[in-house]
Amino acid sequence: MAQNQPTFIDVQRRDIVAEIVTKDGVPVLSIDKQVPGGSSKRLLLLNKVDAKQLSDVLDHYLKQVYSLELAGLNASLSPEDMVALFGEEDED
Repeated sequence: MAQNQPTFIDVQRRDIVAEIVTKDGVPVLSIDKQVPGGSSKRLLLLNKVDAKQLSDVLDHYLKQVYSLELAGLNASLSPEDMVALFGEEDED
């Protein structure tokens, strides 16, 4: 896979690329992490059912986080605080 600009950087400071890939006319959502040397490692490959389930989980997570922030129970953490809490990228 050609190196793409990251779609986002996750909590563990990994460059993540999410893109739609098509094989034999079938589109899927590929979520990869970029690794040193310009290559990538696939984390997830989702069809439309999988993507919908992930979307539902993300919606639930965001509602919970925003609710806690509105209640003043959860202050936003800096990227450095998140790394300290969750650690750096796993070596897998």
